[in-house]
Amino acid sequence: MPRVALADASVPFHQRIITGFRYPLRGAAPVTIGAIAVFDLLAYFPMMPLRLLVVGLGWIALYTYAFACLRHTADGFADPPEMAMNSEDKAALALIVIQLTGNALAILSPLVFGVSGLLVSLVVAFVLPVMTMSLTFDGVAAALNPLTWVAAISRIGVDYFKLFAVVLATGLLQAGAQYAMQQRGPMFLGTLVYYLIANYLALYTFHLMGALIHHHHERLGYRPEADALVEATNPADDMALLAHVNEIARDDIPSATDILTERIREGLTPAPLHQRYRQLLRAQERLPELLVHGQIWIAALVVGGETRRALGVVQDCIGIDPGFVPDATTTCGPLADTAAHGGMPRLALQLALGYVRLWPGDMGAPNYGLLAVQMHFRLEERAQAAALARSLLQAYPGHPVSQDLADMLDTLDPSRPVTP
Repeated sequence: MPRVALADASVPFHQRIITGFRYPLRGAAPVTIGAIAVFDLLAYFPMMPLRLLVVGLGWIALYTYAFACLRHTADGFADPPEMAMNSEDKAALALIVIQLTGNALAILSPLVFGVSGLLVSLVVAFVLPVMTMSLTFDGVAAALNPLTWVAAISRIGVDYFKLFAVVLATGLLQAGAQYAMQQRGPMFLGTLVYYLIANYLALYTFHLMGALIHHHHERLGYRPEADALVEATNPADDMALLAHVNEIARDDIPSATDILTERIREGLTPAPLHQRYRQLLRAQERLPELLVHGQIWIAALVVGGETRRALGVVQDCIGIDPGFVPDATTTCGPLADTAAHGGMPRLALQLALGYVRLWPGDMGAPNYGLLAVQMHFRLEERAQAAALARSLLQAYPGHPVSQDLADMLDTLDPSRPVTP
């Protein structure tokens, strides 16, 4: 499995305020900031009926990803998430409603109530962060309960006021950027720069909310997901479990197998446990279960970037069932590519043919069909290569790989005219 960067909950919050400036510049965050800013620019063009829709969708995209960053940080992960996870749940929808309502109150109160409206704006600005944070550790109902806000702020203490100061500062920075860039700067470029700054500041402040939860998670009664991840992947515990399984297997192999079955179901299982599990299954000749486990482990290895090891498991499964093929395009395709580039043409051929056979309507099928033709050719199976190329030309007329297939046919049999 690739290493996942984890944050240290003991780091003082004031340090997280400083180091947090780099957070929106890592991982998928810069791409998200830029993509949403470019989308927001659509409102710049003269299409009045659609401007409100563009602005609304931009807000939804920004706050959905920002909330994912808050949750990811609260769970103890140091880098931004690749995507907005669980963005369809009630908490994310509630966040958008709360943010829209809160910002509207903060902006309109001074206009409606004058100087006294500034107090309303300050109160809204003060409680918005704790409402947003409460969505993570208490849920939607509690986030709307003022008693929850008071309890959370009392548990967090002075660090919450530091967060509030940052929220006010970033709000002023955003207002200044809007005035300098969008209103006084070059119209198009200034608008783009303003959106980039505003999106950056939004991710920064939501990251700090998550960092505050992470730092005070024990007081708030919140258990970061990273803690569970560390426990699940503790090598000392797993090696102790393996030693225990080996001891039991001397007298009771089925019971030892059951213990490893439960551990593997938990996920994030190290390779030695998988290997021992397969040894125990093979000793009992439980071949169907070996194939099922092979599918599961192969998929996990591919997700973890360990495609070479996954190919070894594929070969082991082929030894049990000569027609074995991984059961998903996202697994079978990358393994076929790795085998082709790794000097394993026979294995690449089986995987590529399996891809075309199992998922003929998938958009990647013609490409893996071409790969199979190339592997036939590399194995000096010219007749099979030509027959497959012709069948692919008939099955996928007009596909971009058609010219490559036609070129392969010219190479295989120059005397015969190429026909689809």
